[in-house]
Amino acid sequence: MNEPEQHPPVDRRIALDARDWIVRLTSGTISDAELERFKAWQDCSPDHRRAFEQERIFWQQLQVLDGRSDGLRPFPVPITKERAPLRRRGFLVGGGAIAAAAAGLFVYPRVELMVKADFSTAVGEIADFTLPDGSVASLNTDSAIAVNYLPNLRLVELLKGEAEFKVQADATSLFRVAALGGNSDALGTTFSVSAIDGLVTVTVADGNVRVRGPSTPTDMPRSDVDGVRLHVAEQTTYVSGEPPIGPTPVDIDVSLAWRKGRIIFEGRPFASAMAELGRYVPERIVLRPGIRGNVPVSAIFSTREAASAVQALAKTQGLTVRRVPGVMILVS
Repeated sequence: MNEPEQHPPVDRRIALDARDWIVRLTSGTISDAELERFKAWQDCSPDHRRAFEQERIFWQQLQVLDGRSDGLRPFPVPITKERAPLRRRGFLVGGGAIAAAAAGLFVYPRVELMVKADFSTAVGEIADFTLPDGSVASLNTDSAIAVNYLPNLRLVELLKGEAEFKVQADATSLFRVAALGGNSDALGTTFSVSAIDGLVTVTVADGNVRVRGPSTPTDMPRSDVDGVRLHVAEQTTYVSGEPPIGPTPVDIDVSLAWRKGRIIFEGRPFASAMAELGRYVPERIVLRPGIRGNVPVSAIFSTREAASAVQALAKTQGLTVRRVPGVMILVS
């Protein structure tokens, strides 16, 4: 019986070149001249073809990373010497389909969000909005709120993202932020609410807030002891359908650093830090399998330089970054 054919490991430089071609070919903007250069590069060596095939297979495997596909379709079959000449439309159909699928996955949710939202921010944007009663809502990146003031209830629904509220005191009207089946009530205080990846986090910077759930946005408290009461520098979390956990102390300067245009990591797991940076860039950040995501990292970055922060943080772990514009940032 013949032994299976063994190949030596692909040279790292060739592997990086193959990955660069993957990025360029799936961008949807590659020129005819670049396609000819790709064909020449691929045909000049079996190692080049093998490296490209390995990267293509990895691209397809991205569909099953952490159980999500984000609408990505398989990468186009590579061109070899035995195949017909490469044509621009062939790659654009495949690469364009990937970009279109990834973008189209979010079209309808975004339209629905635009209809519901009274105030919103784009990715990378932080903005302040004055509410009808004079309270101020500061929205972090890619966030949205809906405002519905009722008799005796100033209701704000956090539709997406994160917001800080500086509440005007009014003893006759309760100020409430509703998010994922829970309510955060305050009279005159400063607090933030985030709803990210199905988890709501409530943090108090001044005054106190009572967090209750599960409940509807217009449910009224049954008693003064109902729910979890938070004081200054305290935080709670909950998921939809579950009550909030007890209060825990928190460093306000770190938790609310985004209000000053900063992102602060203090011993945060690398994967979690990358996920946080991902909120400030338009592409999804994908970590290649095998990366040690639990390594603690500490750093301070500007929210305006999130893309550079991804590069810098990856470099601390000896990793490289490749970007598919509008689709993903690959860390490997």
